[in-house]
Amino acid sequence: MQTTDYTSDQINLEVAILSTQEITSLTSSGPNSEERPMLDSLNGIEGLMLEKEALALFRICKRLPNKAKILEIGSYQGGSTLAIGHAIAETDIELYCLDPWSNYINQDDFATFERSKVSDDFRIINNFIKNTAFIGENLRMLRGKSSAFAGLLNGKCFDFIFIDGAHDYDSVRNDIKIAFSALKPGGFVCGHDYHSEGHGVRQAVDELIAGAPSIEKKGKFDETHIWFGVITEPAYEYVLTDISDSMKAGRLTEALEKAYAAYAEFKNAEILNYISAIKSKISQQDVW
Repeated sequence: MQTTDYTSDQINLEVAILSTQEITSLTSSGPNSEERPMLDSLNGIEGLMLEKEALALFRICKRLPNKAKILEIGSYQGGSTLAIGHAIAETDIELYCLDPWSNYINQDDFATFERSKVSDDFRIINNFIKNTAFIGENLRMLRGKSSAFAGLLNGKCFDFIFIDGAHDYDSVRNDIKIAFSALKPGGFVCGHDYHSEGHGVRQAVDELIAGAPSIEKKGKFDETHIWFGVITEPAYEYVLTDISDSMKAGRLTEALEKAYAAYAEFKNAEILNYISAIKSKISQQDVW
């Protein structure tokens, strides 16, 4: 049973001291006697969670301190939730599961991920409740799209966030942005389906996590499709993403205002580069 308590503004020290290599290799060994019951339960759930991926979630969540908070964006029938739930058994760790639990059949990536076996919304949510009932009061369900909860989650209160919602580029990018606003400094974010199967996960992760020079610890758990990042300064990553979103939408004046405000707060060369790039784009517009 985990007993370490901590104050709300402390970072997750046990995860923070792990090197990138130590994190990626957490899945290098097979299951032990504590993990085998979790994997046996997982076998009865229809989904795309591989054994090594369940072990990755279980092992990283076992390292969270007591009274930590976990957010799962995209729960479906509870496969990943089950793995996390076994890790936090007999603790005061809170697990928040966010999912619409509805209209899956019309989701763009539904057929791609072979979910047509269970297309009835009522069955899906009931399967989730049945598969995760053992977690008890530690689990809270948030029903709706992640975008609807963006404002509510902007509180820097989560230690660990797992993203496995819609897999189109815009949705994944938005979910990572939500994670930046919801994570505590030093928090751990990871997500499923980092591969090249023609959806937007890899592109969004490469842009916001793998390609971010300010995120030093990042990678993929060995023999899985789960990407990860330890976010030392989530507020900074959120601001950069927000500026980039304004630029992508062509709102250059807005982007420049955000960049100036960010530089006033963080004062670093990366933001100066954004300011220069935005000014250049504005100048090109003025010429035309």
